Amino acid sequence: MATRRDLLKSASLLAASSAVSGFPSWAFAQSADGPSTPPGKTLRIIGESLQSLDPIWTTAPPTKNYAFMIFDQLFAVDDKYVPQPQMAAGYTTEDNGMTYVITLRDGLLFHDGEPVRSADCIASIKRWSARDGFGRAVAAAVGEYQVVSDKVFKIKLAHNFPLLIDALGKSNSSQCFIMPERMATVDPTKQITESIGSGPYRFLREEWVPGSFNAFARFDKYVPRSEPPSGIAGGKIAGFERVAFTVIDDPSTAMSALMAGEQDYWPAPADDLLEVMKGDPSIVVSQRTTSNSYYMLQVNHLQPPFNNTGIRKALAMAINQVELISAIQPDPKLVLPCYSFYDCQSPYGTEDNAAVIKTADLKKAKEALAAAGYKGEKVVLLAVSSPPRLSGLNQVLDNVMRKLGMNVELQAMDFATMATRRTSKEPVEAGGWSGFITGWTGGDVANPAVNQLLHGAGEKGWFGWANDPKLEALKTSWFRSADPAERAVIAKQIQVQAFETLPYIPLGATSTYHAYRADLKGVFPAPVNAYWNISKGDKA
Repeated sequence: MATRRDLLKSASLLAASSAVSGFPSWAFAQSADGPSTPPGKTLRIIGESLQSLDPIWTTAPPTKNYAFMIFDQLFAVDDKYVPQPQMAAGYTTEDNGMTYVITLRDGLLFHDGEPVRSADCIASIKRWSARDGFGRAVAAAVGEYQVVSDKVFKIKLAHNFPLLIDALGKSNSSQCFIMPERMATVDPTKQITESIGSGPYRFLREEWVPGSFNAFARFDKYVPRSEPPSGIAGGKIAGFERVAFTVIDDPSTAMSALMAGEQDYWPAPADDLLEVMKGDPSIVVSQRTTSNSYYMLQVNHLQPPFNNTGIRKALAMAINQVELISAIQPDPKLVLPCYSFYDCQSPYGTEDNAAVIKTADLKKAKEALAAAGYKGEKVVLLAVSSPPRLSGLNQVLDNVMRKLGMNVELQAMDFATMATRRTSKEPVEAGGWSGFITGWTGGDVANPAVNQLLHGAGEKGWFGWANDPKLEALKTSWFRSADPAERAVIAKQIQVQAFETLPYIPLGATSTYHAYRADLKGVFPAPVNAYWNISKGDKA
């Protein structure tokens, strides 16, 4: 019987031969450049399906990529993850650190021509802090916001919160993007539909085809910072007149379009096709992102069977991270088990109390499942069909769960459908769900503040809605500590507690590659898919 890897190998060979023999020209390049843009002035990216324009309402990667194109942050992290002023000219503190005075830099305009004001910033912080995990800690710490002038505002704290600037400048979803006040006052549980930011590119709403295509144009009135890019901080220079994202679901077709010069950049190439592309001198394959990709199974704590801690632990015991990641990563050197709730490369990476996910024993898992009282309840696994890594992981996990004896139903769908479906709190019989696999960068899980999944806030938290008051209390202590050594101790206590209740199940990690045309200049290391400061040929 042919294995998944055999099929993918055949697909890569087919794609390679197609590219060499002159793969038939697609309309991607023409539609990407648009009717009025001269060829070569568009950065053409193989994208994922953009369905939502609200980076606060969803953490879906296509929406995050869209948001970094059109919005900006008050602060942004450099290549050492240290927050630097971005929209802010700077800040000072008063009242022994209990009041932050933030001043906006000159020249900030929204895409509709209106100036960015203090009121816009305050409204944006409030909306973000109602949804994001780090943001909720900010909301709990703030006593009052105060407008001093259109360019100066104050954040007065009710209690000590030394990580305020880190929160406002964090790089992982959800970021605190600044929007016009009218957008930022929309109920954070409802999606915004406008797309006005103040970033280097503006969204071309009239060209958007949800699920297929979206494009951006250079915002000529954007004033970049003078510093060189570092992480997602520094000057953001729009190197192209347009940036266009075209959805190409089939990996072989995507690779052929890139190799034929019909696309310029593929941020999530299929691992099985990397060697083919490395052999093409017109393609650069690199580990641009500054951390690995981490995968996890998010389970639904509100509904059976995963409202039962014992059943969550039984499933964790059945999963072998090495076997799971090996199914999607053909290079054994890049199969990276990680028995932690944190990025294993980060200072907080630890295996304390991780025995349950290191077990990897189906027999013991079956015994634990029976002892936990599993009664054959249906398990609905929301399985996205793209990107390839998530699709492959879902297939392997489905097999593991069946071997364990679970009544699992794998429901295939695109990412946009899954992102909407996971908001349901209904039973599986009424359109609900039991679990889904998600992927995050190491920077997204580096510490308790940025890891959206590591929470016990119940229905106020991220999808899955784990409820663990002890975990939340530990996180509050972590946020309020100004001592890095003390925070490290508390972070370890958070992990120990998390393994007692399993808000989610870590699945391991692998390295992330990007593939792009060799004539692109200025591609710099970044913790997100950053498309500013990139140009083509000999342009600066």
